[in-house]
Amino acid sequence: MEQWTDRIHTVRRKWAAAFPVIFVSLFMFFSILLLFGIGQVIMVSFLTLLFRTKSQKDFSLNDLLHCYAIMLLACIAAYLAALNLPLCIFLNLLVPFAIVFLLTDKFNPKAYFVYGMEFVFLQLRPIPLSQLPVRFAAFLYAFLSLTILLYLHSRIIRKRRHYGTVRKGMNNLGRQLMNLADGKRDPRDREELVQMMIHMNQVIYSSRNYTYLSNGYGTVNYYFMLVFQRFQYLVDEIMDGQNMLTEGNQRYFLKLSGLCFCIEKGMNQKDNRSLITELTDFAENESLTPQKLQEGMREILELICFSLTKITDVKMYRPAKEWKIPDMSHKIKGIRSHFHLNQFHMRFALRLSIVLCVSFTACRITGMEHSYWYPMSSFLMLMPYSEESLMKINNRMIGTVAGLFVTFLLTEIFKSLAGHIVIIVVMTCFMYYVPVTSWTMPMYSTCYGMALTTLSLPRGEAMELRILYVAAAVVTVLLANRFLLPITAKSEFLKSVNSLLDIDESIMKEVRKGRDSDLNVIRELLLRFQMVSNEIRNYIEKNLAPEEKEFYQQLLPVNAQLVSEMEQIGAYMRKRKIVPEQNLMLEELLRNIEQALRRIRKSYTKNELASSMMTEEESRAYGCLDEELYFNTLALNCLKSVNELDQIIHSK
Repeated sequence: MEQWTDRIHTVRRKWAAAFPVIFVSLFMFFSILLLFGIGQVIMVSFLTLLFRTKSQKDFSLNDLLHCYAIMLLACIAAYLAALNLPLCIFLNLLVPFAIVFLLTDKFNPKAYFVYGMEFVFLQLRPIPLSQLPVRFAAFLYAFLSLTILLYLHSRIIRKRRHYGTVRKGMNNLGRQLMNLADGKRDPRDREELVQMMIHMNQVIYSSRNYTYLSNGYGTVNYYFMLVFQRFQYLVDEIMDGQNMLTEGNQRYFLKLSGLCFCIEKGMNQKDNRSLITELTDFAENESLTPQKLQEGMREILELICFSLTKITDVKMYRPAKEWKIPDMSHKIKGIRSHFHLNQFHMRFALRLSIVLCVSFTACRITGMEHSYWYPMSSFLMLMPYSEESLMKINNRMIGTVAGLFVTFLLTEIFKSLAGHIVIIVVMTCFMYYVPVTSWTMPMYSTCYGMALTTLSLPRGEAMELRILYVAAAVVTVLLANRFLLPITAKSEFLKSVNSLLDIDESIMKEVRKGRDSDLNVIRELLLRFQMVSNEIRNYIEKNLAPEEKEFYQQLLPVNAQLVSEMEQIGAYMRKRKIVPEQNLMLEELLRNIEQALRRIRKSYTKNELASSMMTEEESRAYGCLDEELYFNTLALNCLKSVNELDQIIHSK
């Protein structure tokens, strides 16, 4: 009985989650049909997808206006592509390439889909010039409706963000500090904090746009992510091997633990001055031993105070205008580095544009009935990764056959226009209820499409044509995945490992500039490091045998430790406005690390695994920095991390 109750509860929960999307799809279908005619109903599918995508994010009018502008440009391009064969070839090469190239990367590979779907679908049913004003009117109506519906959804259904992961992270710090006061460690707390940092990094990355690295919400997550990263480093690397259980340290940990819990509950977007005052008083009146531990914790407390100030200063959904995307990551300013065949977005952009060009050209030349199903199916099955495309092909084939069978049965029962409308309504509900990755999704979408098609075309002919064009699309996509700049999960995984070592070298190159380092470059590198590390971690968990995992399971923690050390060294020099060239010992240290990382990178690529450096075992003071014990510990640990990284790569 309980099992059935749980199942019913699960089904109800899924239907409740799908209801807003189903409502929007049906509302758009019937309102556009009644107001603008059957010729404009084609836009319902990608408009519903836009709602589905944007409803998962915070409501932002500026973001929606940006999307609408792109959609209007895609609408004009689709109209022009349908005018004649030369424009069809040219625009089906240019527009999909531009959409993918400018909007996607390997960390956000589906950003093109809504706009690409619009460009493809609007070509499926060309319209004369006289109908273009009607199409624009339908778009303006749809944009206004979507804006209102998304706003209502954000207010009624979707909860507003309140820095939930930041609060959980502060709770985690409080628990870890309580355990430290008792002389205990719980590895589950560490793993939980690591997973939070991964999630926060994804939140930060998803908040970027074409010009800026993050919005206000993302920047606050970034600062707290640094807090958690530095805290965990302090616990793992500075406290290990030390006798922390003095009476003073226990009191310090317990009191700071209470403050962390207070921050978890009390932080807000209006006024955090009381929390900042408590933290500042605590930092001034309490101390830890040894001194280097005190210095490290002081830096963390200052960063927490700064982060609490930022919460009240930033506009949550507006871009952080000082966080500009550096030239190296900008698709236009850094076009020379992005316009290369080894780049993820470049390869997929070319593959998609060529496939659409071929399929639409074939449609125009043959002029066969309903031949638009060929490019439509090709677009829906062609995914960035070959493995995902194979899954889509399999699902599309099974779903199409099943959908045609269901259509045959339903159209035997419901033969009138009202009956076809019933089929469309029912299939819309099931389409947005089932998972996108299932074969049932194309089954319901096939029924949906055939219910419309069989209003004007005999059922038997429509079913034969559907099978023919899906088969042609399957062959086209298989050939493209095999021979046309393929992207596989394994090839991207190997690139990610190389990219990880590139990021190490690039971070140290920027850190060496001291006070003149570009914060936006460092931010971008830190974000990419986290994304690449998570990509590698996910791949090895799903695809590698236990004996193959060992190398990467050793590599990733050491690399994460090294990046944390380099980030803290860079922050130390910026805060104190240090120029390394003015301190020979510091310049020697940083140059030694950078050269070692460069040699490690070359060794991994060329498989010439000669040892690149040896670290010193004894403590060493670096010139005028010798009074900063925590910095010296960071410096020595950074050297050791580089040496350990070299040894891991050497053992591969």
